Amino acid sequence: MSAEDSPLIPLEGTEMAGGGGGYPLPVYLGGLAIACLIAFAVYSFIFSKTHGVAAAGPTFIIAGPSGAGKTALFTLLRYGEKSTTLPSIEQNISTSYRLPSLPDTAKPFVLIDTPGHQKLRQSMFDVLQVSQAARTIHGVLFVVDASAVSKPEKLREAAEYLYDVLRVTEKVRGGSDVLVAANKSELFTAVPAKRLRTLLEAEVQKIRETRTKAIGKVGLDGEKEEEEDGDSATVGGDGWLGLRDGKPFRFEDLESDVMVVGGSVETGKVDDWVGWMEERAVN
Repeated sequence: MSAEDSPLIPLEGTEMAGGGGGYPLPVYLGGLAIACLIAFAVYSFIFSKTHGVAAAGPTFIIAGPSGAGKTALFTLLRYGEKSTTLPSIEQNISTSYRLPSLPDTAKPFVLIDTPGHQKLRQSMFDVLQVSQAARTIHGVLFVVDASAVSKPEKLREAAEYLYDVLRVTEKVRGGSDVLVAANKSELFTAVPAKRLRTLLEAEVQKIRETRTKAIGKVGLDGEKEEEEDGDSATVGGDGWLGLRDGKPFRFEDLESDVMVVGGSVETGKVDDWVGWMEERAVN
């Protein structure tokens, strides 16, 4: 019998299948289980800490598509300086943010910068819902790259995310105020704030129509005959936003107060955004 025909005999103390590089299978599986438990514990700690922070004090949330300048705005507001940032994969939190017009003796605000990647946005919705339930939310700064929304796909992405945010802010009486911060307005390709408001309203109207059709016919009484919208559980909505009388979507029809204001983190032109925060800080 040749060596090639000889049956394979495992060495003592090893497993032939699933041995994890020579380790016994029980040891390999045990290590994997421990690693999963550690990862879950770390996630739970961060999750509970963020939620506790959002519910503990007056809160402003920074949201928006990836690359819009959210973390750069957070850094400028919190530390008063500009910095080169990379797309965030986790939240940036400050529990000691003070608005310029408020005295040092006033209670500091919680400022939360949330990731913009589609797969990481759920944390923003969770924090927003927690802060709304605790009545600590003072506003959402929804940062948009005004120089990029002239491209249809970028406008659509921003409008879809904003739509989902508004579906949550409309869940509380009176809504939660939202500032669409049109960042990078100094660039030649930037869409002016007034024009951006019109574009977003038109795009949200299209999204509203598409999602309403996706979940089934919605009657005038607001009752859904069926629901098939896969993301409705994520944002707590059913595809409807705004008036139901057939009129085009307008921000002024919402419970939430929505403003679109131009500015620039790069040039430090954020006074209007800070002024918006200061107005809501005393409400």
